[in-house]
Parts: sequence; structure tokens; C-alpha cells
Amino acid sequence: MTITTQHPLARVQHVCRLRKFVVGMLCLVSIQSWAWNATGHREVVAVAWSALTPQTQAAIGSLLHDQRLIPNLQQLSAQDAWMATAPWPDELRDQAEPKGANVPAPRSTQQWLARARTGEGTRRWHFADRNIAKPFHHQSAHGLLEEALTEQIRLLSDPTLSHQDRAVALAWVSHLVADAHQPLHTASRFDPLDPGQLDAGGNMVTVLDAGRRPPEPLSLHRWWDELPGHARPGTPRFEKETARLLNQAQQIRDAEIQTPPLLWIEESFNIARDQVYPGLVPDPEKPGAFLIRQDYWLEGRDITRARIALAARRLANIVARALIDLN
Repeated sequence: MTITTQHPLARVQHVCRLRKFVVGMLCLVSIQSWAWNATGHREVVAVAWSALTPQTQAAIGSLLHDQRLIPNLQQLSAQDAWMATAPWPDELRDQAEPKGANVPAPRSTQQWLARARTGEGTRRWHFADRNIAKPFHHQSAHGLLEEALTEQIRLLSDPTLSHQDRAVALAWVSHLVADAHQPLHTASRFDPLDPGQLDAGGNMVTVLDAGRRPPEPLSLHRWWDELPGHARPGTPRFEKETARLLNQAQQIRDAEIQTPPLLWIEESFNIARDQVYPGLVPDPEKPGAFLIRQDYWLEGRDITRARIALAARRLANIVARALIDLN
């Protein structure tokens, strides 16, 4: 009997082809994922709301109730309306353009306003990936998160704009502040099975979480997006978690709040470099995939809570300053 032994290089090539097919299928879903998921975005707003004065809360309500572009807000309380805007930029983006659009930054205020209203050309606004193998400040970002967030803060603060345009800016600021605090919206690493190719913020990394039922494969990026869990505002689970986050947010020092967006992105990059990627354990049965162990999940949950609480305090600070003319 003749036994045919596969050449090691051929085996690696086969694994790479198989892995690319699996990851490609995963990315059809995971690349649409939200930084944190909708629950995480709403938690950021819910905690930020508690840090605002009644005057600023009333200004938020006025902006959101006067506008007609963001749907289904008119019958909601000011707090609920603000929470409802948090996932809207992702929904708008996905309705407006195909995946993978590589559109440069707007060149004028009118272009920023138009894209914020329609979602067209906004896919790169949600991330600012840098290669974790290089120093943060020695490379440019793959994405426009810093530019988009800075510009939307400026628009939110502009008293010459209409309430509708400022309401749209409020939705974008609320969303992008949260994006900047999700580690995998700020960092990528080289794919060990595809040298020279970055993994798109973990979208090209397959993980298996034994704690999920069933433990189906999903991308590392989506796994981190889903860490806030799934709870709707008004439910006991949502209220319990936001109370925990509010308590955590109240422990944050003022010096950590009054910092620029680039520093938030650098913080997230450092977390990805030092904790997100190093904690992955290769799956011995599935080459190219990684296992999610309980200790990794616990650390990820703690990181998520800390980043959401910090994002909330920073969001409240931005909004309070931006809406001072409406108080």
C-alpha cells in the first residue's frame, strides 16, 4: 500500500484557502457589526444622560424632537430619543452604500453635513485602525474616526446650524465616541497565515467561544462588539447594568474626561495591543482559529465595562459644552 504524505507547504496553503473561505463567510455578517452592539451604544448614552444637568437634557430633547430625519423619535422621552439615535449611524451607513466603500474624507462643511444625513461615504468614519506591531504615533490610521468625530463635535457646537443638523451631529457624536472606545475599532495586526495582510480590526480572525450555545465560529471583532450582551432599555437587565456602569463612571477622575479624541483612540489601541490580541489561544483542532477561554471572557467583560463608562463620561462632557447656547 502506498501512503501519500502531503508536503507541509501544500498543507499550509490548503489551510489558508479553507480559512479564507470560512472567514469570508463570517465577514458577510461580522463586518456589519456595531462597535459595541446596539446595547453597548445605548448604555453609553444612558450613563451620559445621568451626568448632564436638567438644562442640557432639555436641550437634547429640543433638538431631537424638532428634527424629522432620524425616525421614530417624536413620541419618546428626551432620554429614550437620545438612546434611540445611538445605533442610527450604523443603520444609515449600511442602507446607504455597499460594503468596502473607500471614500476619502469630506472637504467642506456642506459635504460633512450631507454625508452625515445620508450615510453615504461614512463607512471609514467608524474606525481608525493602526498596526499593533508599530508605534501608535509613527503611522497613519486606516480609517477616518478621529477626523469624523472631531468634525461632528464642531457641527454639534455650531449655533448657526439648524436643530435638525445639530440633532444629526448629536447622533454621530454619540455613536463615534463609543466607537473610539472599542479596542478593535482602532487596531489591527498582521495575519500570521497571510503575511503582509492586516486583519481589519479582528474581522479576519476566527474565534470559537465555548460559552456560546452553540459555539459557532465568529470573528474576533464581532465577539468584542457583542460583549455588552443584548438588553433593551426599560428591561431589568438593562437597568441593572446601566446602574453598575453609572457607579463605575462616577469613580472616573476629571483629568481622564477632558482629553482629546486622539488620546481615546490611542488608549483603545494600547488595549488591543497589550490585552485583546495577546490573550488569544490557538485552537489545536482548527488551524488559524482561536479559542475564547473563561479568563479571556472575564477580562473582556471588565475592559468593556470600563471603556463604556469612560466613553459615557466623555460624551456627557462634550455634549454639555456643545449645547451651552441652548441652556
